Formats: sequence, structure tokens, C-alpha cells
Amino acid sequence: MKTMNYMAMVLLVCTLITTAVSCESEEAGEAVVSIKNDFNNPEMTYQPPWTICESSYLGQEFGPIAIGETSATLTIQPGLGNVLMVAAWDDPDCNPENCLPIASKNEEEVVDGQTRVISINMPNHQGPCPPEGVQPIPEELYEAIRAMWPQYDFLPYDQRTENTQCLE
Repeated sequence: MKTMNYMAMVLLVCTLITTAVSCESEEAGEAVVSIKNDFNNPEMTYQPPWTICESSYLGQEFGPIAIGETSATLTIQPGLGNVLMVAAWDDPDCNPENCLPIASKNEEEVVDGQTRVISINMPNHQGPCPPEGVQPIPEELYEAIRAMWPQYDFLPYDQRTENTQCLE
């Protein structure tokens, strides 16, 4: 009899745990995010003149962001990922010949209930034609940007240093 009560109790506990986990996973949660173009940050030793022409984080497009500006805030599902961008060097009009695909250097994370501004600046970005000794943007991120914004006609990854902006 004690064994049956014990088994029933174990079954009940397992059912409650399973229900709690499945209910929790059905609720995706929300985070409030904006992206700041922080390339003009005076605390950095160098402020590259990148205008962010296109931006996306965790599947949500944040649009263009001028130097020193912050995008509109969007409510998104929490997660972990890189900010993907197209940026123009010294060109606030975002002419394609001045643009390159760039991404945040780190995967950025937001959690349920969080409000966060993700700052993109000199040490927190990576591109296709960095200075000697600096790792280029990973192929997976580069190709995701090419697929997301094909109108910029970026060359395939193995030819990335031949993009017009890399040659200047």
C-alpha cells in the first residue's frame, strides 16, 4: 500500500513538473530592445564614421541608424544573437558603393522582461576587410547579411575583400 501511495506521489510530481515546463515554454516572453549607433563614442580612441543603413536583431528589422542616434524600441522575443547590419563609411545617404556588411562582434542576449539598448561601436563590430591581424566577420554572419539585403550586391564571402568599399 505504501509503495502504491509513493508511486502515485511520484507520478503526480512528474506530471506537475512536466506541466510547469511545457507551460513555461509556450510563453515566449518579451524584451524591449533598441540599437544605438555609438561609433562616435568619445571614450573610444577612434570613431569610425559608420552610418548604419540597415539593422536587424533576432529577426526584427530596426532600420537605419545615424551616427550618435538610437533606433526606435521594438518588443521582441528574448534570445541570443548578433546584430546584423549594412553600414556606410562616411556616407549618411547610404550609397551602395560606400556600404559593407558588418555585425556585432559579440552575440547579444536579451531575457524576458528586459529593456536594453545594444550599443554598436568600434570594439563591438566586425566587418569583411578589417586591418591586418584582426579577424574578419564569420562567413555565416556575412552570408546572412547578403541574403537579408541582396540589393547591395555584396560579393560572396571568399571574395569579400574585393567589395568596392574594401578597396578604398
